[in-house]
Amino acid sequence: MKASFSIPFSRLVMALFAFGLMGTAIALFWITYLGSLSIAEHEIARSAKSKATLARLVFTQHLDKLETQIRAVAAHPDIRQALLNYDKETAKVIIERASEGMTSAVLDILLIDLPGENGWVNGSLGLIDLSHQLPVKIRAAMPPDIWVTYADHDSDPIQITAALSVLVLDPDTGRVLGRIYGGTTITDSFSLPGVLAKALRVEDIAFYHHEDVVAGMGDLTTEVLPERLYAAPDDVNYALNGENLFVFAPLMQGLDGHMLATVIKQPVDTLQKVEETYSQLFTPFLLYTAILAIGAALLVNRITTAGLGRLLNYAMSLRQDRVVSPPPPGLIFEFNKLATMFQAAFESVRDRDAQFKDMIDGSMHGVLVHANHRILYVNDALLKMCGYAPGEPEQLVESPTLVIYAPEEHSRLRSYYNMRENGEGAPRTYEVKGIRKDGETIWLEQHVRLTEWRGERAYYATITDISERKRQEELATKNANFDILTGLPNRRLFMDRLRQAIQRGKHMGDLTALMILDLDRFKTVNETYGPKAGDKVIETIAARLTRSLGPDQTVARMGGDEFAIILSNPEDRWQIEQTARDILKAIGDPIKLEDSNEAVLAGSLGITVCPHDGTHEEALLMQADTSMLQAKADSGASYRFFATRMNEQAARASQIEICLRQAIDKGELHLNFQPIVDYEKNRVVSCETLARWTDPKLGVVPPTEFIKVAEDCGLIVPLGEQVLREACEFFQSCNRNGLQLDGISVNISPRQCRDADFLPRLREILDETGMDPTRLQLEVTESVMFDDQRVNPVEILEAISNLGIKISLDDFGTGYSSLSYLKRLPIDTLKIDRTFIMGLERDVDGQALVQAIISMAGSLHIEVVCEGAETHEQCELIHSFGCSLIQGYSFSRPLSGVDFHRYLAKMNGVDSVAARAG
Repeated sequence: MKASFSIPFSRLVMALFAFGLMGTAIALFWITYLGSLSIAEHEIARSAKSKATLARLVFTQHLDKLETQIRAVAAHPDIRQALLNYDKETAKVIIERASEGMTSAVLDILLIDLPGENGWVNGSLGLIDLSHQLPVKIRAAMPPDIWVTYADHDSDPIQITAALSVLVLDPDTGRVLGRIYGGTTITDSFSLPGVLAKALRVEDIAFYHHEDVVAGMGDLTTEVLPERLYAAPDDVNYALNGENLFVFAPLMQGLDGHMLATVIKQPVDTLQKVEETYSQLFTPFLLYTAILAIGAALLVNRITTAGLGRLLNYAMSLRQDRVVSPPPPGLIFEFNKLATMFQAAFESVRDRDAQFKDMIDGSMHGVLVHANHRILYVNDALLKMCGYAPGEPEQLVESPTLVIYAPEEHSRLRSYYNMRENGEGAPRTYEVKGIRKDGETIWLEQHVRLTEWRGERAYYATITDISERKRQEELATKNANFDILTGLPNRRLFMDRLRQAIQRGKHMGDLTALMILDLDRFKTVNETYGPKAGDKVIETIAARLTRSLGPDQTVARMGGDEFAIILSNPEDRWQIEQTARDILKAIGDPIKLEDSNEAVLAGSLGITVCPHDGTHEEALLMQADTSMLQAKADSGASYRFFATRMNEQAARASQIEICLRQAIDKGELHLNFQPIVDYEKNRVVSCETLARWTDPKLGVVPPTEFIKVAEDCGLIVPLGEQVLREACEFFQSCNRNGLQLDGISVNISPRQCRDADFLPRLREILDETGMDPTRLQLEVTESVMFDDQRVNPVEILEAISNLGIKISLDDFGTGYSSLSYLKRLPIDTLKIDRTFIMGLERDVDGQALVQAIISMAGSLHIEVVCEGAETHEQCELIHSFGCSLIQGYSFSRPLSGVDFHRYLAKMNGVDSVAARAG
């Protein structure tokens, strides 16, 4: 390892010793200095508290002297008599004599109030204005025998008065004869500031009320005080500002709640003297300490240098493999012990080096030692790995290091080498492509570390052939990310590419189209020709999609017969549509199967565009899937772009499912009944049962909407059972009420037919309601017969017919209309769809079709019902074709149960005997 700076050990010890000694001495000096400052500050604090205590004591003594004079007046033997006799002259004389005897403590205020006359006798000084300094209302509120302070805030500056009231009582009755008031005004012109300044031996003193200067001497009356003095107005406080000490001493709380306090300013030079003293001492102290440290360091250096030099010479000799004796013992014990340990360690290293070389030569892993881009050593395992003859290391030794690596790896390996040489963090373990002598590429795993080779810096690499492991990893990666049948990306890889396409589109501002393709009627091919043929179809479609889209686009198999496509950077919607048409055209070409069979399929394609339709991959996938389902539901063999309404439809379907489940549980659906009339006899012979639903939240939900949701989510089974039961009960109620009805029709769905419990539940409903099976007719659509490969129409319809129930084929003519099924299946009635009846009187071709269906059904002995007749002309035409059973608005719309009863009674009459029996 290269070092940018180094220093001899002996000099380092000498320098550290000198610096340590000086640092310790300076630290002790600094600690002593800080201690002196702390003592000085403590002394200043003690002095401040003493001043505050003395100020309060002097103030209290001053008030005590004034109180003594006031009480002397109150205790004068003639004062009570003067008050009893209302002798103002005598009282005034007593007051004036009291004022004359005052010396140090002077009563600025002295007066007598009678119970009915304030200011009866006033002996106050002439400068005193009682109306401001001690008003009547304040005197009346003063408690007796207690000093109080009163502040006149209206005066400028504020005037503070300290006053005491003493009661004069009648000794016989205890009645109050009068009240004597005495006190002092705290201003610059009166005696108290001077008394206090003299006692405290200061020149600057001030009285403060709250934060206002009241009186004082010196500079304090105009000087701005440190803010910390007011931090706690009820406590003694002090602040040191430069060379002056400010002491805050609270004296007495006034009637307004504010504290009367005195502030004292006193010069203090204690801290300055400490700082000056230590400043003068520091330079000679530092000089003496440096001389002592240097002398001690030189002595230590002399002791260590000799022993360390001998030890270094001994170590250098051992490193050069020279046999030398240990150095003679020196003054330092540890150096002597280290020399002995060096000798033992070097002998041990020589032995281990010999053993290690034998182990490396026989190792199963390849070993490479190199320095300065040249190979210094290789073992036999590495020679075999790289296709060289073992036992001949000279084939590679002294060759360039990169000779055993593939050319595409040279740049990376040079950068790693430079990083190690510069002390940067190059990988220690990594995979790299190697090259054998015959040019074959192999995968190697290297573990590189720094070592020494014959006293020089080198790199030691342990190398393992991982070619087989890499092949297995590539195979596992392919199986994890690609579809085994088609070789296309699977869902996992597709989602990763979709995320990358979305991010690339964000940065570049490009469009990305996501397509979901589902093959129409693939299940029919799979079930007709077998799974092998189904796989052939999937492989063929995958190949066609890949050819049609090209290598720059992503085609993936999502599962089953569903594919997903990422169309990157289309120019506009027109190009997307053109691509969709190309895809559907490619799918529509015939696919040759075994045994000369062909399959012709179509596809339904759903398209969503990023960023127009969003930028979240899962949401885009759902949107494309929704669009595909819409294309399949519309007609199949087409494509649909995603529209927001599709999400709204999905949300609507989800809400309908939740509410419908609750409605079925609570029995909130109701039935309507549309009559089927024998036109020739003008008689109702049957009716079709129709489910209707009005939800409290959703309002009226059309049957075309909630029946589809029920089919999709499986609720059609309990819904159909509920409708079937109520229809049977309604038919029975008609007969019990004497209403003549030959039968009733109920629609059943493909999902019901697939249910294993359908036939047992059908028998159970017939038994529980007492319904005659021959009066019940179940209507099935052509989709039950042809679309659902999971239903065997012959088997299920024969089982229903065996119960005695009649079967009606609904919406005949709109689907496949396979005539062979009419012959094979037990169908009792055909219901011609309303699309053939609408506008029948003006459609000659339609008339021919309807007439042909009626004639064909008659030949097969199948009844015919024409749905959707809305006019009298249509009914006449239908009857003229030989069909008498008509259902439509020409007779009645679907009716509630009560309204149908009325309609039935009107058309067929009422059997009074049956009604009485019911």
